[in-house]
Order: sequence, then structure tokens, then C-alpha cells
Amino acid sequence: MLFVYAHPDDESFGVAGTAMKLAEAGHDTALLTLTRGDVGRWFGKEPGSWTPQDLAAERTREWHAAVEIIGFRNARLLEWPDGGLAASPVDRVTADVVAYIRELRPDAVCTFGPEGAGSEHDDHRAASFFAVRGFHRAAIATEFPDRGEPHQAARLFFNAAPFFPDAPFIAMTPTHAVDMKAYEDRKARAFECHKTQFKDRDRFYDMLKRREGREFFHLAIDRRATIPTSGELFT
Repeated sequence: MLFVYAHPDDESFGVAGTAMKLAEAGHDTALLTLTRGDVGRWFGKEPGSWTPQDLAAERTREWHAAVEIIGFRNARLLEWPDGGLAASPVDRVTADVVAYIRELRPDAVCTFGPEGAGSEHDDHRAASFFAVRGFHRAAIATEFPDRGEPHQAARLFFNAAPFFPDAPFIAMTPTHAVDMKAYEDRKARAFECHKTQFKDRDRFYDMLKRREGREFFHLAIDRRATIPTSGELFT
């Protein structure tokens, strides 16, 4: 399973428990993070007291620490512009995603949904776009022929979330709920590595409590699936 996200800390928020569970079951897990998060805020420091380069370096260290706790077998951190991922050169970013898919040859790819996984962050939406584009183009021999041999991953998942009326969070409707209760403490340890982002600490623990030991996913593409017999949408 290859997970593709926009920023350091995205992996800890949504999928860390599932990645741990997969790895413990003997599956290879990998992470591709497209930016170093250099234009975000630095919790506990006044704006203007650091440079984007300083924040990028610190968030890179945090990312490496979280990756080690989660146990990704492979992980790569790119340097596309934080806050400007959507405006980045489409084919160049896609080529980086394609290259990693062809290098690792995963059975499945997971990323944000096109809505941005509830946050509606433009970088999250862009990460979804590039991951989906890479998912398709990695399988086509004539696309980016200099970036490895073609590989067709079977499944594409999006991060998903149930709807809570008292805390509206618009995300993809789940098709899968992974029981990762046994990994909650480690997931929290992974998030705690991202100290620059502690502005989101309360939200992280609120989500952890609400989801009751589960992480949610939406199966968007399954190249091995059969077509359901029912044609009714409201049954």
C-alpha cells in the first residue's frame, strides 16, 4: 500500500493506525509526501521569528520521526511548494508520483478524496489530483517512459470519515472501516512528533475519540471488482 499526501503530519492524522496494522500483518507500506510544509504556522513561535527554510527543516525532522514510529518500509519527502501544490507543473509532479509507483509497484494506492478529506485544503485537493493522475498514468507504457516500467495498481482508496451532526466534517463516505484500536497509542506518538503543528492537537485527539479506534476509507477504484447487479441508487 502506497499512501500519498501533501504535508508532513497528514500521514499521522488519517492513516497511521492502518499503516501500522498492515505492516504488522506482513504487508509493505510506503509514504510519499509532496511538500515539506514550509508555509504553515509554527506552534508556539511568533510569525516572523523563523523563515520558511527553518520551518521546512524542522518539519522534515518531525516527518522522519513519525515515519519511524509508524514503520513505513519506504518513505519519500518531496519539495513541491507548500500552499502552491495546485499551481505546480502538472506533468512534473505527476512524473514524480508515477516514478514512485513504478519503483515500488504497490497493489493499492491511498490518498485524500477530491474534496480534500474534510479540510478543503487546496494542497489536499491537489495531492488527490496528482495521486489519482499518477495511479492511472503509471499503468500506461507511453506515459513518462523514462520514469520506469509500467505498473497497474489494482485499488485506489480515499481517506473517508463518517458524518457527525454536531461536528460537520464533509469527507468521502466510508466503504471500509479498519479496526486499529490496538495502534491508537502509537498513532498518538506519531502525531506528537509534529510539534510545530500542535495548533491541531485538540482536533487530532477529538477525531481519535470520535472514531472509536477506527480509520475510514472509500474504495474509489477496484480493477478486480465485479459490477453490482442492482441499478438502483436509493435502495
